[in-house]
Amino acid sequence: MNEKTPYVIFQRHASFGGDMMRLRQINKNKPYYGTPRTKEQMSADADHQRSKNEKYLKALKTLAEKDPEGFSTLAPELIKRSIWNLNGPDPYFSEKLSNWFEIAYKWEDFGDILPKETQLRKRIQVDAPRIDRLPENQTRFFEKLTQKFSGDHQRWDAPTRDQFIILGMLAMEGTSGVRQGKLAHFMGNGLDGIGGLPSSNAIRAAKIALSRYAKPIQLFSPAKGNGDERLHSFADEGLADLVARFVLSQKASILLPAAMIHAR
Repeated sequence: MNEKTPYVIFQRHASFGGDMMRLRQINKNKPYYGTPRTKEQMSADADHQRSKNEKYLKALKTLAEKDPEGFSTLAPELIKRSIWNLNGPDPYFSEKLSNWFEIAYKWEDFGDILPKETQLRKRIQVDAPRIDRLPENQTRFFEKLTQKFSGDHQRWDAPTRDQFIILGMLAMEGTSGVRQGKLAHFMGNGLDGIGGLPSSNAIRAAKIALSRYAKPIQLFSPAKGNGDERLHSFADEGLADLVARFVLSQKASILLPAAMIHAR
């Protein structure tokens, strides 16, 4: 590998049958510095591409105005084909895209349904753990999780949704833990919470409910710190791996941060 080229390594985070990896960028002190000629060429190519795309967008807008019915029929296929070229077959995103075409377009821009990263990534494919091969206590725990998180996740009430998000985010990070501010952000309520309920209370309530499902297993370690920096984590890395597998195998994993459920 050219030592001037930035690269990434995958650090083993957990073994999910097929190993789950945590992406971590390194050698930040060795960025790639191209020659002035290379930079100029890249800039010229980018300008050319941008100019061409602007013309294409203008052409599409003209077609939409001249033949709105025909354009409405053809546009979804064009978008689907572009997504296919960018990311290959992805049933997970296809489901989300179909929902956007049908109804979500009314209140959500297309850019809002895409992962926030610069490229789309394929969803991590993980099979749920075989609970019949687990110890009795763990088997009962996963049976309760399966019952709790059944049905259409879009119809879940707020406490169920919070529990799934917290369970998934903490399981993915295992004993390393997640800061309270990050949990609150992805629960969608921030520090002030929704309806006057502080995020700390919502997180505490969700963890208490999840801990009840797990009894007599200790699910979480005692939280450490205060405020946004308060750290929440699993008590056991092995159990966290199993729970992460369970969460990622669910359609509701769409509720988790995109960076957690998509692989490079």
